[in-house]
Amino acid sequence: MKVLVIEDNKVLNNTLVRSLQNNYDVYGTTDPEMALNHLENEFVDVVISDIKLPKINGLDLLKKIKEISGDIHVMLITGYGTVEEAVDAIKSGAYDYLLKPVDIEVLKLKLSQISETINIKERILLEANKVNIVYNSSVMSQLLAFAQKAAKTDSNILIEGESGTGKDLVARFVHENSSRNNNSIISINCANFQENIFESELFGFKRGAFTGADRNKRGLISVANGGTLFLDEISEIPLPIQSKLLRFIETKTFYPLGSEGIEKSDIRLITATNKDLNTLVKNGGFRDDLYYRISVVKIKIPPLRERKEDILPLAYFFIKKFKSLNPTIIDIEEKARSKLLSYDYPGNVRELSNIIERAMIIESNECTITGTSIITEKTFGHEEKELSLSDIEKRHIMNVLRKNNYDKVKTAAILQIDRSTLYRKLKEYNLQ
Repeated sequence: MKVLVIEDNKVLNNTLVRSLQNNYDVYGTTDPEMALNHLENEFVDVVISDIKLPKINGLDLLKKIKEISGDIHVMLITGYGTVEEAVDAIKSGAYDYLLKPVDIEVLKLKLSQISETINIKERILLEANKVNIVYNSSVMSQLLAFAQKAAKTDSNILIEGESGTGKDLVARFVHENSSRNNNSIISINCANFQENIFESELFGFKRGAFTGADRNKRGLISVANGGTLFLDEISEIPLPIQSKLLRFIETKTFYPLGSEGIEKSDIRLITATNKDLNTLVKNGGFRDDLYYRISVVKIKIPPLRERKEDILPLAYFFIKKFKSLNPTIIDIEEKARSKLLSYDYPGNVRELSNIIERAMIIESNECTITGTSIITEKTFGHEEKELSLSDIEKRHIMNVLRKNNYDKVKTAAILQIDRSTLYRKLKEYNLQ
């Protein structure tokens, strides 16, 4: 846990730093402006600050700290005459306050409590984001066994596969099975950024680097330090950024925009693409030296049509995932299974998820998904052209009404709309 001490009394400042440095990563300063600059450039968990400082008062300092990051725990040091001000600061978001003279053991106890709170939150987040890859095919079993083996190394990994095959899930699987799993995996979709924005997101920037850069910002490479950086759709990175990324991979160093100072970050790099990078290299759209750097280990995910054994396990997984849409559905009838197994899924697992979600919405059967509710792109092209979005919405409203004995209050709550909207829909669809 990283702790920043802001105390203009040099003796107390040194005492606090020395008392805590065996247990925490501590940085001390007597200057609040230097402290704010430190917070803009370094991640800090806890700030311990005197409430009476030169140039700035406690409430203004608290406000500036919270603007930098709302996750920072701020603990104030106060004399008896400023207890009321400290209480006001707590109402404004401070974690706690300490009275002078500071009792070091009490301070350590409070820091221990903060540390435990942070650890609990991190464990909850890790569990909530735990990757769940559903499969029954031998090809996926072999792929994940290889991915687990590769995860134990620190080599760069390139994940290949069509859109919707789950490249992001495999990247998270590698991270969770690596020695870096106590730190974050930071994901970037390279197709979402223009060249100038991408560079600032990746490497960060310093105040004044460009118009609108009114404060320092850490880049995602810096945020991912100690963990994993996942670059999805790596083929979309502009060539000028490719050269800068290559330099970072080779040196583990980079320059934020507008900075002359070099910075370091220790990350594990995972990239993914749905395109043939070899072809892009030959056509000059991707640097060959970058390609060889990112593809030390390759993992190719087969499309869903080549692993039919995974379709029904995935379908049942999505039934559970979308259970709130239709709580009584627990099974898939034989005709529906046949339709699912005979389809070729150009959109892969993502498309199967959409098909099951749609079926859960429109299915009126009590317990099972029937064949008429399995609507694929082929279905849209042939069997049920007349099924519009309003038809689907009408079916779903009637389905939820019926399952709740036509209780409109309960139905509106399940649909997550207010009652006036429900009444309007009932009138619109002539369902009253």
